[in-house]
Amino acid sequence: MQHSGIPVLKNMHAYSATVQTDERSNHQNTYRLLFIEALSVTLTINNSTHTLKGFGCISLPPNTSLHIHKDVTESLQLPSEQVRIYACDYEWIGENPANDPLLTPMLTEQSNPFLLEQVSTLYDSYKNQFSNSVSQRLPIQAQFLTLFADVWWALEQPDSIHFTKPLDGIDQVISYLHTHYNRKIQRDDAVFMSGLSLRKFTLSFKQRTGSTFIEYLNRIRIDKAKTIMLQSQASLNEVANQVGYSDEFYLSRKFKQATGMSPTVYLGKPLKIASLDHAYTLDLLSLGVTPCVAITDAWVNHRFQLPQTSNSFQPLYWQTQHAERLQILQSVKPDIILYPLVEASEYRQIEQYSDIGLVIQIPWRGINWNQHFMHIAQLTGLEKQARSWLEYFEHRAGQIRESLHLALNPQTTVAVINVRSDRSLIYGYGYMGADLLYDILQLTPPQAVKAMRIQGFEHPEFSLPQLPAYDADHYFVSIENNQAARLRAADMMKSTEWLERTAVKQQCVYPVDMTKWYGYGPAALDAQLDDIVHYLLPNNPKK
Repeated sequence: MQHSGIPVLKNMHAYSATVQTDERSNHQNTYRLLFIEALSVTLTINNSTHTLKGFGCISLPPNTSLHIHKDVTESLQLPSEQVRIYACDYEWIGENPANDPLLTPMLTEQSNPFLLEQVSTLYDSYKNQFSNSVSQRLPIQAQFLTLFADVWWALEQPDSIHFTKPLDGIDQVISYLHTHYNRKIQRDDAVFMSGLSLRKFTLSFKQRTGSTFIEYLNRIRIDKAKTIMLQSQASLNEVANQVGYSDEFYLSRKFKQATGMSPTVYLGKPLKIASLDHAYTLDLLSLGVTPCVAITDAWVNHRFQLPQTSNSFQPLYWQTQHAERLQILQSVKPDIILYPLVEASEYRQIEQYSDIGLVIQIPWRGINWNQHFMHIAQLTGLEKQARSWLEYFEHRAGQIRESLHLALNPQTTVAVINVRSDRSLIYGYGYMGADLLYDILQLTPPQAVKAMRIQGFEHPEFSLPQLPAYDADHYFVSIENNQAARLRAADMMKSTEWLERTAVKQQCVYPVDMTKWYGYGPAALDAQLDDIVHYLLPNNPKK
């Protein structure tokens, strides 16, 4: 494999799991080397699946979807049979992207523990560094380069596994433009990258995108400029530099050519917003903004008294088909479409939406719900209202926390169980009320859930024989809204393992609406607080 750059280590993580089944999803915006040691795990990378037995190393380009599922054998596994994962996030410096081939996800399986020992030693050095000084960092970078060279050699061997076929020439160029729009990009570089003649490239690019190369690149840059202006206080000159234009004057000229107005006028005009993600909908409604089109559900409609349909609001549901969503959006013509984050290589998913309005994707990775809320507030210019809402919520949650600590014994444990059509999950943090219960209200999880939280496991799957490990005084149980999940829950609740649980014996099992508890935004957490007060503080006055 060829590459003109030098890799630089940016971050390292380590995970381990001893439960019989574990699921972990990975979606990173950097290059990553992932080292996995396990008895048996199933890897799904960009819809391609492979079973890894023993030890392997995966090279992941940015924005690669990876799902890791720990396989379950018929016999019980020993607790020592762990899944161990090391992740090295890195970036390339000094590269010449126009001449570098597009990297694809690759796996090398190793019977020799040499690479595992190397990455383990590197991680020990990384986590034990005392400062960020050059004398501390350079030896770690040297260790990483040695490890990287050995991994790269292993990935170059004929028995390594490629998970995806390389994109064709035009798709390579388009994917590159969506990722590197801020760089100086000449048409000749794009032609070279595509491997086509100038004539063939020009015809194929226009056929694929409906635009010339320059028109398409300018459209990406103007859309990115709009997004930056709406989400930050950056000056026009800073925006120009971030999207690949020489200065603010050139940006303003291109902006007016594309939109018919200056950047200043654009920022001052009222904008119609469509939300194609439940979390965005909750954020907007909590700020008092009713989107013109939005993904919603029954409890949200009821809580915010949303109309079934009107001239100013069109509801969408998860089951609303893609074609119908497009039709509704085309009729409403929103200025901004908030869309779930997708990989840069999956640009085709949002191309049709981009033709309707400005598509803005706000990542969840690395930020919590209130930071996400503030992103939406900044986008809408409602930071003051957002801070006011957060103050209200902090005050309300604080009062409820004090009441719970008075009402419950400090040793009282609470667990969150979610039953779906094909699996059952126990939540340690994040969604399904886990952050609310354990972090905001400071309630006590079972010991096994405490261990999960320390190890960074959000919601591992569990089987009935494992249920005793998650014994608790109180269970909040959500069930997916389909017949298969309801039958699965009914079977679980007839089992000996369930009937012997403390919460079941004490009649402290609380059914909650999964659509409400899966929510991870302001309105959802506020609604979840209502349920917690209802079940754990029945004598408290209602909101």
